[in-house]
Amino acid sequence: MRPLVSVIIPVYNVEKYLRQCLDSVINQTYKNLEIICINDCTTDSSDKILEEYAKKDPRIIIKNNSQNLGLGLSRNEGIKIAKGDFVHCLDSDDWLELNAYEILVNYFRKNTDAIRFTYLSHNEITHKIEHINYPYTNLLYKNINIYDNPECFKLWSPSAWIKIYRRDFLIKNNLFYNDYRCLEDIEYAMRAALAAKNIIFIKEALLNYRAMRKGSLLTKRTSFVNNIIQDTIWANKISKNLPINTQTVILNYIYEMLVMNSVDAYYLKKMSFRDVKSAFLTYINKNIFRENNYFEANQAYKLYQKVLASNSFKFFMSYNTRRFIKEYFPEFTKQYFKIKKRLIKC
Repeated sequence: MRPLVSVIIPVYNVEKYLRQCLDSVINQTYKNLEIICINDCTTDSSDKILEEYAKKDPRIIIKNNSQNLGLGLSRNEGIKIAKGDFVHCLDSDDWLELNAYEILVNYFRKNTDAIRFTYLSHNEITHKIEHINYPYTNLLYKNINIYDNPECFKLWSPSAWIKIYRRDFLIKNNLFYNDYRCLEDIEYAMRAALAAKNIIFIKEALLNYRAMRKGSLLTKRTSFVNNIIQDTIWANKISKNLPINTQTVILNYIYEMLVMNSVDAYYLKKMSFRDVKSAFLTYINKNIFRENNYFEANQAYKLYQKVLASNSFKFFMSYNTRRFIKEYFPEFTKQYFKIKKRLIKC
């Protein structure tokens, strides 16, 4: 019998996309799957779609949450009941290449804890399809970890859906998601990377990610920027016991998350400019931040410097105009400089 793969799919109000997601799983060339769908109190017809698919495919297991738990805790519910040798958390608005699990199972070795793969990003506004690959490829197809190869953390990514884990590894290291309603992946990615003795990075694009769809998470996640602050406090604490090179990549990573999300929170008026400055000065060790030997956080560091040096209006002009256009009007990005010149004259 070939290894069993547990596919965990939290479902909440995705009736428009769910069929494509489920079709990509049930039609996999690799057949030994259990497909655990967590109905997180959906209010549209997603629950009926799940029931329809469960009737025609006995591999589908539906678990109904008694209350809305959010993405992270719903994944936990799936991990708890999973019986597979390997566990993959798939988002219900994305879809897989049909040979995804065939490829992934074949790459697992006896001592492999996790495999990280690449994906295709489908922009629903511009209709552009882009292969989101690694910044460098000298670490591919090897069993590596964050202690022996700290630079591999640059390839790791916080996203759950581009990784598949050995289930025993998750249980042994108590790798369950926290109760954050948003940004739950960030701390989890750090804990998983620190626990893993052997990770394999492969270049195959096995998942299709739906980018820039209506209902963007930008506004939602900036409402939860305090989660990033709590993760930063945690990372500062645990990093003290890590080797210096590992400490550097972990802190550069969380500092970059803090900078980017705080800046977006300021833009959307979730944080004042004074609060952004205070967060940077309180939670960022600037000496670690600018030592980018293993983790290139140059953009974040420039923003860090700019925030500490600028007044809020100057900062808005230099960053947020571009951020606004890129997020909400990507088709106008090429005209950014023309628009900025006009604004400066106002």
